[in-house]
Amino acid sequence: MSSVKSRVVLAMPVYNGDKYVREAITSILEQDHADFRLIVTDNASTDGTEDIVRTLAAEDDRITYVRNRVNLGASRNYNLGYELSDGEYLKWCAHDDLLSPNYVGDCVAALDADPDLSLAFGKTVSIDPNGRRLPPAGWDTPDIDAGDAAARFKQVVGLFGRMCFPIFGVMRRSALARTDLHPSYYGSDQALLAELALRGRWRRIEDAVLWNRDHEQRSLNIDDKLERAVWQGGAKNRLAAAEHWQLLRHLLQICRQHADVASPASLRRVVLRRAFEPRQLGRYVLEATSLASPRTARAMRNLVTRGHKGPLPAAETTAKRPAAPVVKETMETAR
Repeated sequence: MSSVKSRVVLAMPVYNGDKYVREAITSILEQDHADFRLIVTDNASTDGTEDIVRTLAAEDDRITYVRNRVNLGASRNYNLGYELSDGEYLKWCAHDDLLSPNYVGDCVAALDADPDLSLAFGKTVSIDPNGRRLPPAGWDTPDIDAGDAAARFKQVVGLFGRMCFPIFGVMRRSALARTDLHPSYYGSDQALLAELALRGRWRRIEDAVLWNRDHEQRSLNIDDKLERAVWQGGAKNRLAAAEHWQLLRHLLQICRQHADVASPASLRRVVLRRAFEPRQLGRYVLEATSLASPRTARAMRNLVTRGHKGPLPAAETTAKRPAAPVVKETMETAR
């Protein structure tokens, strides 16, 4: 590990990422803002990830490679990057995504200019496994800029299920230190973002681009909740697989932990209003049924599936979206 302290630490958790990790690291090393350290935390990969990263680290002393003896699960591996960091700012990086060359520098400039920001992030562009652009799927997150912490919390909670990419923005580490980081349930990144909104405003940087890669192996494409629980926590855990209940419990806990910036009662109203939405109530019922009787829950889910009419949502049809110019070409044009 380099003995020189950098203001910005980029943390890349990875498990069996040899297909994309070299390209992801290369896009980081090509950042216009050169004052950073990259810490790669390898969750005991069994493919060629270790060889690739060690080779790159030997060529560039900004890279530190840390290999876990066993797979800790995604949550603990993400948190390890935070624990190993010592900079003013932290950015988590996915091993399969790419960054425009100005991403880190523009986000750092925004944070430097406004001490009330807890997070700066770029826009998201989807790409396929070969780096070709895809039409947008879902929502892209706007600025979260209300002066009132409770209003920001409400805005972020209202975006749950349609927002996750700001988790790969540049964060003020002092704000992160006031959060629970990534608990071991799938979707806990949403709660972390809600906490970050309580600790400060967010700024979206239009000219900074996160090229988010859609491929079959990514966690978003794991349909089985028990498998997602293993990915997130490292072990099968039926309680952890009750993702919506876990998120609700955690959000109510968060409401009590930030009384210095927002009334716990006002935050609870936001959480409970969401919890009693009909669609959300249905999710709680289905998860509770799954804990008591997985067979009954599967039957209920099949009934809902058979009752669905019309085309699948865009997020479920990414394989049919047309390809566009290769991202590498787009990035080079932008320089």
